[in-house]
Amino acid sequence: MNFNTLDELLCALPALAQQHQDSLNGRSALFLLKTRQGREAFIALANGAVTVMDACAQKPECTVIANERDLLDMIAGKMNPTKALLLGKVKIQGNPKPLLDLIALLK
Repeated sequence: MNFNTLDELLCALPALAQQHQDSLNGRSALFLLKTRQGREAFIALANGAVTVMDACAQKPECTVIANERDLLDMIAGKMNPTKALLLGKVKIQGNPKPLLDLIALLK
């Protein structure tokens, strides 16, 4: 999937979750996307639905830190996620396992 901006990606996530609701039912997690440009977005996955928030009082299970362009390139398949992790272009803090549910929406 190609997104030109982080805003496009974040706006598309709830609709993508609806398309995959059956496989996401019963799964819940809270993620924080932090860009190196200073942007933060919380993504809540709860029983098949995705909500995107600018702020959240809860601590996220998983935090992804990346340059916005690198993040969008990984989603578009232009950058290998493993290589990005090894090169330090992307950092993951916390439990990465629930992140796989979120990543499945983008394929």
